[in-house]
Amino acid sequence: MIAKSSILKTSILLLAGSLMALPAAAQTSPSSEAVPAAAPQAPAQPASPAAAEEPAVTRKVELSASFAEKGAPIPSGLKWRVYRLGKSEADAVKMAESDDPSPEFSLAPGRYVVHAAYGLAAATKEIEVDKAPVRQGLVIKAGGLQVEASVLEKPIPAEQLTARVMVIQPTGERRLIAEGVPATSILRLPEGRYFVECTYGESNATVSAEISIGAGKLTQATFHQMAATLTLKLVSQAGGEAIANTAWSVLTPGGDVIRESIGAFPSLILAEGNYTVVARHEGRVYTREFDVKAGHDGDVEVIAR
Repeated sequence: MIAKSSILKTSILLLAGSLMALPAAAQTSPSSEAVPAAAPQAPAQPASPAAAEEPAVTRKVELSASFAEKGAPIPSGLKWRVYRLGKSEADAVKMAESDDPSPEFSLAPGRYVVHAAYGLAAATKEIEVDKAPVRQGLVIKAGGLQVEASVLEKPIPAEQLTARVMVIQPTGERRLIAEGVPATSILRLPEGRYFVECTYGESNATVSAEISIGAGKLTQATFHQMAATLTLKLVSQAGGEAIANTAWSVLTPGGDVIRESIGAFPSLILAEGNYTVVARHEGRVYTREFDVKAGHDGDVEVIAR
């Protein structure tokens, strides 16, 4: 049961230093161009002992990334990888990596691909290391998404919320890119359009909306949940003590199982609607229908008789 809801979106300047890291998306291998065959060379002369001991020649390579051309450098949250290119893409070899926002590497002359990941966003650039130091900047068009929610204008604790995110492709189709994202973190995403589902609790209280992520901005999406927190109790009489070792099932009017649990008084969060609860204890089965209204938390008692 997924209800569609409008959300309140607020975009502010993205403070990259405040973003929390999430697992990076799988990256494809960097592309490479064919390297022309080297011109024939005269037979090499044996190196003298002094020459053999000389260190390899390297050049300093300085890297940085920003959200836009001529923008300020991104201060944190970056993962850098440097690959040396061979004659084919399969010959690319990872030479270095760093979590520094603006790393410096010492690389031998040659052709390289630089890859910078920022959460689920990334950028690559081919560079040539020759006789002079290299200073290269990359542009990562990415922003942040933070999910919030409320019930009847009352904020829901972030630890009770998770998000499922799908990118909306040019064809209109949706592709899942992240799920189970805690609302306590900020998800870094490439700029674009997304379909986001926000789940309150672990049952069926889910609302959704389409949002847009802008480069260099944090989008705070506030979802309006229509749900309540309920505690199930099997009692011998109204207001009585909850009976332990009770198995519970909560069903929709169509008979679909929403949640199952075992205990004296399990608590669960349900979307607004009508339900049937089934309690099983010592071989006997008890049922009751009940309604859930948004924001009306309370107990659902089932009388054992």
